[in-house]
Amino acid sequence: MVATHGLGYRKKKLKTCTVCQDQRKAPEHAPLHPWEWPDKPWRRLHIDYAGPFMGKIFLIVVDAHSKWLDVYPVASATAAATVESLRSSFSTHGIPEMIVSDNAPCFVSERFQEFVTRNGITHVTAAPYHPSSNGLAERAVQTFKELMKKSKGETLETKVNRALFSYRIIPQTATGRSPAELMMGRKLRCLLDFVHPDLKDRVARKQAKQKEHHDKHNRQRIFEAGDLVYTRNYTSGPQWIPGLIEEMTGPVSYRVVLGNRRHVDQLFCRTEPESPGVVSTEAEIEDIEMLPSSEGERLSVEKCSESEGVESGRDSGSEQNNDLDVRRSQRPRKPPAYMKDYVM
Repeated sequence: MVATHGLGYRKKKLKTCTVCQDQRKAPEHAPLHPWEWPDKPWRRLHIDYAGPFMGKIFLIVVDAHSKWLDVYPVASATAAATVESLRSSFSTHGIPEMIVSDNAPCFVSERFQEFVTRNGITHVTAAPYHPSSNGLAERAVQTFKELMKKSKGETLETKVNRALFSYRIIPQTATGRSPAELMMGRKLRCLLDFVHPDLKDRVARKQAKQKEHHDKHNRQRIFEAGDLVYTRNYTSGPQWIPGLIEEMTGPVSYRVVLGNRRHVDQLFCRTEPESPGVVSTEAEIEDIEMLPSSEGERLSVEKCSESEGVESGRDSGSEQNNDLDVRRSQRPRKPPAYMKDYVM
């Protein structure tokens, strides 16, 4: 007898066959559904146990934001050891909002549930026998084991510390920055800093070298309040005008009584000759009107010019008086001989 059933019938028969379904392969994986990345560190933690490894069991705690890794060696994976390790971690970084773990007995125990409830933490467990649901913790366990195999040290604590330090300073592929930088807001100093010096120290050394080269041909000048100086004039009039130091406004800048601020390169000392009957320079400067704009400088220059004109006028007048008092000769005046025939 020839079978008259078609292909569709045979496929349907295979799907309803219990033996066939029991021996079939697993279905294809579902599309990847990644965890949402927290915007701040220590908001969501993924935890898992690694071991037995090197005679110990290690509690792995990884931060979802910064990928910061904390490791705590324990004798056994119990709820009490888990709570104590997490309490030590929370004392440093604070209490998170969510903890993700698998369905291990230590994580679903009554004591652990009471601990997370009292601290206001949301506990999320992955699907049983599906470790990729807690993939961040599973990846952290593998990374920690690889680092421990490469670490050197006489004790287990030394190896753990060196492995964690190496992990925390290395930039992550997902974030492009190291866990320490995202967690603590700074880069941890390591031996590589000797190869690549700090930028601030490099700039400071460059500035010191530049200053040393510049100061070879220059000398430092320091003025105090009340010092007599000549200050550079940037308006009409003489190039340098007299002034008086009022106060120091910066490392190399001073305020002059004329009303403007000047750099030390725009000032030099002034020495006044001592003569009786001359008004003191400080009194003259006090009479100058202090204006914050360039008009104050122009006014001071004009006054200085006027005072110089008055002095010059006095000098010319004294010279004229001296000319009037010139002594004349008293000998008789005689005409020359060739003019005797002329009547004068």
